Amino acid sequence: MAENQKSAAIIRDTLSNFVDRTTDGGKMDKNAFTPTPITELYEAVMIDLKSSSLRDHIELLNYKDHLDMSCYAAVDFCPTHPLEYQVMVAHLTIFFFHADDLLDTKPDALRYLQLNICTGQPLGDPVLEWYVHEIMPRLWKIFHPTVASMIVTACYDFINGVGIEGLTVGRQVKPQAPKYPDWLRFKTGLSPMYGLLVVVCATDPQLPTGGIEKYVHVIPDVIVFTNIVNDVLSFYKEMLAEETGNYIDQRAQREQCDILTALQKVANEGIAAGERVLAGLANAPEYRNNFSVFAKGIVHFHTAIPRYRLQSLYGMA
Repeated sequence: MAENQKSAAIIRDTLSNFVDRTTDGGKMDKNAFTPTPITELYEAVMIDLKSSSLRDHIELLNYKDHLDMSCYAAVDFCPTHPLEYQVMVAHLTIFFFHADDLLDTKPDALRYLQLNICTGQPLGDPVLEWYVHEIMPRLWKIFHPTVASMIVTACYDFINGVGIEGLTVGRQVKPQAPKYPDWLRFKTGLSPMYGLLVVVCATDPQLPTGGIEKYVHVIPDVIVFTNIVNDVLSFYKEMLAEETGNYIDQRAQREQCDILTALQKVANEGIAAGERVLAGLANAPEYRNNFSVFAKGIVHFHTAIPRYRLQSLYGMA
């Protein structure tokens, strides 16, 4: 019992410091545990879905509250972007939740997705059809063509990443493969997509034809930061569920340290990555502000959603 209390205290201290440093003084208080209202965004998402090919399949998206979770993510990650932009972020998030489920229910729909697209075959799932034929083409209307292509590539790489995870469940990270945890996390974290979505300025007049040169140099650190926020703030939930094989567990194996030491190391790396992004965007204030807002938002998403169990860790449940 005393050991469990000690571990919980270390986790609280680590998370409190992480939140403070990544959000410019944020606290684990009532505001941190209060979800952002999503009513307006949810209604806009539903209007869009009801006019799409998914109008008769919306029940597929209500599974495990995926619609709600996607709206919470969009409104927290991009709070200063226009509503229609948040709708797009919610749609992309819906796709990721559904793709993750397909790994268990229809794995071949994912494994053969690109082949079926190339050969013009049915994709085997209505959500995949909607994403490929209705959502992906809209990206080129919003973003620079290179950015749109990068977002689509990130989506495909996520499918590859969760597929690799499914094939390697229970495998230990070998000391001779120290880069493996970071390589796999890059694929599965969704961050290569979110890193672009949240930094790009929807109000930037250069967006249709350019602008990427202002922020592309910080994208690697935005990706690292985004992954680590999720790794650190979902650690407690995964510890309670006795989950293994996550990034922090793999880091502990790789560095031959205990799991709480690995948590602290990863948290410090996330803080440093966020600081590098802000420094790298010092001469691009609009993009810098987008990242600053995103940093606060993604942290709030994790602290406010009951899924991550942080209210109970801090005695706020």
